[in-house]
Amino acid sequence: MNVKEIIILAGGKGKRLRPMTDNMPKCLVPVNGKPLLEIQRDCLKSQGIEKIILACGHLWEKIKEKYGDEFIYSVETEPLGTGGAIKKAMEYVEGERFFVMNSDEYSDINFRELEKLNGIVVALSQFNCRFGLVDTEDEFVTGFRQKPVLPYWANMGVYVFTKDIELPDKGAFETETFPDLADERKLKAYKHKGTWITVNTIKDLEKLENFLKR
Repeated sequence: MNVKEIIILAGGKGKRLRPMTDNMPKCLVPVNGKPLLEIQRDCLKSQGIEKIILACGHLWEKIKEKYGDEFIYSVETEPLGTGGAIKKAMEYVEGERFFVMNSDEYSDINFRELEKLNGIVVALSQFNCRFGLVDTEDEFVTGFRQKPVLPYWANMGVYVFTKDIELPDKGAFETETFPDLADERKLKAYKHKGTWITVNTIKDLEKLENFLKR
């Protein structure tokens, strides 16, 4: 099996990145002068993904203006949530399985390894604590750990879906679809050990820019 299609959720307004996103969709925010969407596109193409479908809405014309027919555009006329957006965009999907990802994520995930798991898959990553942790014993401080990696797994916003997945017309698949799949043991976990940076704030953007410069 070789999945060649992906839906990118690109409808976010990027409120925490204002004023950069006042007049552009979040996926076009420049990272070292290059739109994040373009960085994602290059990574996806290098792994053999041929069709990129953008589930978009807010200021989507700006993307079309810049990239023309390079992408397929599934345009929301009203907010549908992540589940509704994917359900609408699925009309452009031809294969039985397809990738999904958020437009504000950067990772070095291997999509070919990801698709080896059967069925519906969610990619997970461990992450660093935002704060330095303090170890104590009784009333004494015994040590400090500066932003350690936590022993938990976070949803990376990268998935493999199947065409028969039941999604809401409106709403988030993370809260309306995944809990049922997890209860039925129909949701596979792919544990990614490499890089994962999500871009929600100016600080996140600076982190990604510095990482890519290195």
